[in-house]
Amino acid sequence: MPSDDGGTTAPATLSLTRREAEQRAATITVEHTEVTLDLTRHGLTFDSVSVIRFSLTDGAAPGAETFVDFKGEQLGSVELNGVALDPATWRQGRIPLTGLQQHNTLRIAGTMAYSSDGEGLHRHTDPADQRTYLYAMSFLAAAPRWFGCFDQPDLKSTYAFDVTAPVDWTVLGNGPSAAVEPGRWQIRPTAPLSTYFVTLVAGPYASCYREHDGIRLGFHARASLSASLETEVADLHEVTAASFDYYHQLFGVRYPFGEYHQAFVPDFNAGAMENPGCVTLRDQYIYRGRATRTERASRAGTVAHEMAHMWFGDLVTMRWWDDLWLNESFAEYAAHRCCTEGTTYPLWTEFGIVRKDWGSVADQSPSTHPVAGNGAVDAEAALQDFDGISYAKGASVLKQLVAHLGDHIFLTGLRDYFTTHAYGNAALSDLLAAWQRAGATDLEAWAEAWLQTSGLDTLTIDGSTLVRRAPADATVARPHTIAVAAVGRDGREVGREQVTLTGARVDLDLVGDDATVLVPDADDDTWAKIRFDADWAAVGALAPTIQRAATRVVVVNAFRDAVRSAEVDPALALDTLLEMATVDGEDVVVGAVLRFSSEVLASTFTPVDRRAERLALVHRTARTVTDAADEGSDRQLLGFRYAVASCADAELLRHWLDGRDLPPGLPLDPELTWAVVVRLAEVSGDDWPIERTLLRDPSASGSVHAARARASRPHPAAKEAAWQALIGASETPASELYAVAKGFFRPGQTDLTDGYVSRFFAEMPATAAFRSGWALGQIVTDAFPLVHASPETLALAEETLAQDLPAAVRRSMTDGTDVMRRAVASVRRFG
Repeated sequence: MPSDDGGTTAPATLSLTRREAEQRAATITVEHTEVTLDLTRHGLTFDSVSVIRFSLTDGAAPGAETFVDFKGEQLGSVELNGVALDPATWRQGRIPLTGLQQHNTLRIAGTMAYSSDGEGLHRHTDPADQRTYLYAMSFLAAAPRWFGCFDQPDLKSTYAFDVTAPVDWTVLGNGPSAAVEPGRWQIRPTAPLSTYFVTLVAGPYASCYREHDGIRLGFHARASLSASLETEVADLHEVTAASFDYYHQLFGVRYPFGEYHQAFVPDFNAGAMENPGCVTLRDQYIYRGRATRTERASRAGTVAHEMAHMWFGDLVTMRWWDDLWLNESFAEYAAHRCCTEGTTYPLWTEFGIVRKDWGSVADQSPSTHPVAGNGAVDAEAALQDFDGISYAKGASVLKQLVAHLGDHIFLTGLRDYFTTHAYGNAALSDLLAAWQRAGATDLEAWAEAWLQTSGLDTLTIDGSTLVRRAPADATVARPHTIAVAAVGRDGREVGREQVTLTGARVDLDLVGDDATVLVPDADDDTWAKIRFDADWAAVGALAPTIQRAATRVVVVNAFRDAVRSAEVDPALALDTLLEMATVDGEDVVVGAVLRFSSEVLASTFTPVDRRAERLALVHRTARTVTDAADEGSDRQLLGFRYAVASCADAELLRHWLDGRDLPPGLPLDPELTWAVVVRLAEVSGDDWPIERTLLRDPSASGSVHAARARASRPHPAAKEAAWQALIGASETPASELYAVAKGFFRPGQTDLTDGYVSRFFAEMPATAAFRSGWALGQIVTDAFPLVHASPETLALAEETLAQDLPAAVRRSMTDGTDVMRRAVASVRRFG
């Protein structure tokens, strides 16, 4: 539509299809992109100019046509080879280009809107000091929201950025940045980049610099977090340096992108983003209070994951999103391997108890898809496949591949792959060819079985036989190389056998009896559902005593999966897991079982009238964990966090908030204070603690916690205000909206929120009119009314899924409905 000043605005956009991407890549090659940004104007917009040099491919003749992507607020002008184009041709985020010459220069000038949803060029004003911070998130199709470009993974370009910003700002990007004069910065990345990982970080960031192995390292966060950044930088530097050393040795290719900055930015949707040379991470990783070693280990995993992307994804990039596993599965596998073998944070137990459970849920949902070749017809559909399958399942499959090929062939193939396709694009077939050159055989069959199918096999014991039961629609047999352990009543292994299962069953030399339980996949090495040769009560009695952490993880995951499949009474699972919480030696296991116990076993999978008593069991267990722990220990802090989250005694919460009756040696830091405030708001509806705490902690984190606390209050007016925030368009940061969504439907408030269940299914899909990308789906997920699990609610959910829904809404609705369907089945069976 024309604007008042002669420019053009176009709010609606199209999602790039695979076919369009292939056609465009067959038509043009992008050579260089110059982006000029002016970030000094006041308000919600900024000026952006892109000058793109590109040529026709050998298969395209002069006169060919294509289109360029531009998703700005207003298009000022477009010039192709010096000739002005009509801005009115801009429609749905695209500008058509016709009459192309062999060599072309395109200039696009426009006004862009800052975002508040964590995509495009995100703008955040820190409530702690009212200073403004920017960062660019170009993934998955958000780059055109801040500069005009040919936005697809296989049209790489070299870049040059010229940025005008306030004189007190720091400006960072994908390459070395330099202030050429006060307020003017130049960034010159050292290698070709895909648009989806082009970034910019700008604002009065606090910075710490280090160097390792000739690589300049930068660590950056908001000024209000500068003291915390100084505290955390030693550990961050140690993990970063160790990861560089490990990957250089493992991959045989040095880091190729010059400097390496890690910017911890506000309102970030994901854990981090692998922008070459300038990784962006959520600023919750700069801890404002005490952090446990488990949390630091998880952060180390994120640091190592994003660094692995410098090779998997950035140096060699997938041609299309169907092969996103070449990015995420490998980074997930490499990060856990790197941390375990190269840092002081071993992570394979965390992988099993946290990541694999996430992936298992995704792989059993109706929205499941293959690891590779998942049929992403367009970019919007591809976004829905960034899930536990692409990450955790893919990494598990790679563990099996290493067992199948051996480490030498596996790594030799990867080094060949990096060398052959450096700075370019590749597909699954290219990687398989590299492994074959390294000596691998029969990889096509392996890839068909593991990468191009969905769902989990079930491995179980029948007497002295290991049995594989494939999903109902399986057409190929997956090989499993695993250990089977015989565990005695005292938890010790009394026997072990390594086997490769290629068919439906294999006989074992191990024999179980009344004194032992046979545990398939005792080292947690494959991707399968696990069942046992004993009844669940016997396994539950044995579980807390099992001495090997990996085997305990297998048993915990089997219990969780069996609960979701209505095979095990949630009451039995609750007793088993709470007993484990009191004795397990791994904090990451204790945290996982307490979380599952409180959020699933005492909530969604329990009848409403029994939730309070089961949550009280969780609370008593959390208090036991706290009281038994050493003063000042991580275990004490972990137990107390869950004691707070499960506490139903408002007076006790008030005491804790005032510093009374706290565990010895455990003072309240800002995050622990907010945990008490949020729970107290949910239990009592008290307003004053929210406002008092926000006054003392006027930070971005404080604003997010306050948003959740307000939404959690058991008052009709509070719920209506929260609901309007969820279904209405606003400039509220997405991070606060996620908090509101999580605080809305609470287990103990079903009478109060019952009237909103039908409104959720009727009104939430319409938010696609003003939300998109990550935020659209995430808010639906976070607000899904699982606590109202019932046949009636399930019917509403299924009726909604029968409608025409936007992709992000459909994915979130599908996954939420699947959990609800399972909860209803479980309650129906076990009560």
